[in-house]
Amino acid sequence: MNLSEVWESLEEDTRISGSSGRVQRRIVPAGRRDFFLGLEMPSRYRMLILRVASTSAERQPEIPDSRGLAVRTVPRNVEGGQVEVELVLTDSQHSDIFDLLIRDLVEAAEEPQSERTGLTRFLSRLSDWQQLLRRLAPRGLSPEAQQGLWGELWVLREVAAPVMAMPDAVRAWRGPLGADQDFQMGTTNIEVKTSTARGLERIPISSERQLDVPEGVALILVVMSLDSRIGFGETLPEMVANSRTAASGAGCLDPLDDRLSLLGYRTEDEILYSEVGYGLRSLRSFLVRDGFPMIVSSDLRPGVADLRYSISIHSCGPYEIGVDEPSNLLRDLI
Repeated sequence: MNLSEVWESLEEDTRISGSSGRVQRRIVPAGRRDFFLGLEMPSRYRMLILRVASTSAERQPEIPDSRGLAVRTVPRNVEGGQVEVELVLTDSQHSDIFDLLIRDLVEAAEEPQSERTGLTRFLSRLSDWQQLLRRLAPRGLSPEAQQGLWGELWVLREVAAPVMAMPDAVRAWRGPLGADQDFQMGTTNIEVKTSTARGLERIPISSERQLDVPEGVALILVVMSLDSRIGFGETLPEMVANSRTAASGAGCLDPLDDRLSLLGYRTEDEILYSEVGYGLRSLRSFLVRDGFPMIVSSDLRPGVADLRYSISIHSCGPYEIGVDEPSNLLRDLI
C-alpha cells in the first residue's frame, strides 16, 4: 500500500469537491475486507474506514476514543445491513504513526477468512496500539502548544469577544476543528502566531493553505511575543478557567470545552502548567493581501503538498495594521 499517494489524491479531491462530507478511496482492492482511506471535511481529518456486515459487528467489544484518535461505528446502509468502523486522526502531527497503525490493522484484519474474525482481530490490535501509545505518550502539552493555546484564548477574549457575541466568537474559533486559520468569521479570518523569543525574526507557516483564503475574505496575521516566567502573569490554567467562566455565562461552554479537548487540554494535566505564567510583550498584526510574502496552493506544481516555510517579519512591515486596542483589529472588517 502506497498510503502517501492515496493521501495526496484525497487532498487533491478536497480542493475540487468542496468543503462538506468526506472523500474516500478504497485500498487493497483484491483483499478480503473493504478498507478505505478518507478525509473528513471541513476538518481534513484523516480516516481509516472498515466496512463490514452488521452481523459481523454484533457483540464486538467497544473501543473507546484515545488521545488524538476517535473511534466510531456508524450504520452505513440499514437495508443492506452494513456498518462502518471509522478511525479518525484528530491530531495531524501523528500522521506518520497513523500510517503505521493502518498497515498493521489492515494486515491483522485481512488474514482470517471470516469477516467477523477479521473485525475481532482488527479491534484487538487497535486496543493493543492504544495501550502502547498511552504508555509512551508524554503527559501534557508541549511548551509550544501551551503558549499557542494561551495566545489563541487571548485573541478570543481580547479581539473577538469584544466585537461579537461570545457564542459567535467561540464558534469562530475553528483552528481546533482543523480549519486552515485559527478564527473564521465569515468575511474575516485570523491566524495567530505566538513566540516567547524577544527578537522574533521569522514566522513559521505550517502549510500552503494557512495564509490562503477565498476571494472576498480578509485575513489578519496576529503575531504575539509573550513574556514567559515562573510566578508571573496569567498561567494557562488561569486563562482556560477565565475563558470557561465567560463561555458558561454566555451559554457556550460545551463548544469551548470541545475545542480544548481536541487540542489535547485536560484538567488532570493542569498541575503541569501551573507554574509558568504569560504576559503580552508585544502584538503585531498584518493584513495579508496581494504582495504579502507567502506561498499559497495556486503557487505549487502538481503533486507538491504539505509545505512548511517561514517568512521574515521585517518583510511584512508594509502590511502592518496599527491599532490602539486589540479589538479594533476587527471593527472595520466584520
